[in-house]
Amino acid sequence: MTASLPEPYFFHGVAGPVFALYQPAIGQVRQAFIYLPPFAEEMNRCRATVAQQARALSQQGIASLLLDPYGTGDSSGNLDQATWDIWVQDALTAADWLAQRTQAPVGLWGFRLGALLACDAVNRSPGRFNRLLLWQPVQDGKLFFTQYLRLRVAFLMDRNLPPETTDEMRAALTAGQTLEVAGYSIAGPLARDLDGVKLAQFTQLAGLAVDWFEQVSEADKPLTPASQKSIKQIMEQGCQVNATPFTGPPIWQLHKRDVVPELVRLTSARMQEGA
Repeated sequence: MTASLPEPYFFHGVAGPVFALYQPAIGQVRQAFIYLPPFAEEMNRCRATVAQQARALSQQGIASLLLDPYGTGDSSGNLDQATWDIWVQDALTAADWLAQRTQAPVGLWGFRLGALLACDAVNRSPGRFNRLLLWQPVQDGKLFFTQYLRLRVAFLMDRNLPPETTDEMRAALTAGQTLEVAGYSIAGPLARDLDGVKLAQFTQLAGLAVDWFEQVSEADKPLTPASQKSIKQIMEQGCQVNATPFTGPPIWQLHKRDVVPELVRLTSARMQEGA
């Protein structure tokens, strides 16, 4: 079978038009996913693998709607105008569109920070979604944002510019300044939101099928202790969690674009098993 051609689409988000790419399913639609991408440049680095996965899911009767969150990609606005709440609300709006379009159960598919966003969207709307597909999920927004700010620390150091600590950057953001980090402008509201979100906060995930995929250095390596703790907390809410390690390049970190065929293969196999 040949995958159907993706269809570009703009829908009305809470702050402005949001771009999405709809990958139709071939034949009868049995499942649909809203895809929520990684943050900043990670989103672009991962596009090829995500598109490959969407085409593979299409052949399994699974439709996908790949979002560019407000302020990113081809959506309206700039990143320094975005907030976490805008992104969550737009994901819920997109889910309404996808449910109407496909007449199929809708799940959320999140990659990196998008996985944390997906969990928040599910938490805010219990019973609305049937499945969570989590790729390399970020579990602590503050820790993630600290690591992101360190890119600016390294940039300043490499150019012999006055140094800044991550605490100083946060203070500047809180005071209303906009900072450029790795080519992206970040403002205080989004910084505050990222600092305040953790996977452990989400306690309304009951009844979901959760597929958790995490990169390991070798095939026989276990998931990180932090991930094992998070998975246990999710299972204690009554979720069925399938945790799958995968090997391959950490494409979200690489400056040179790459793909992770092992992740696509394992995800496709899991979706077939879960049919």
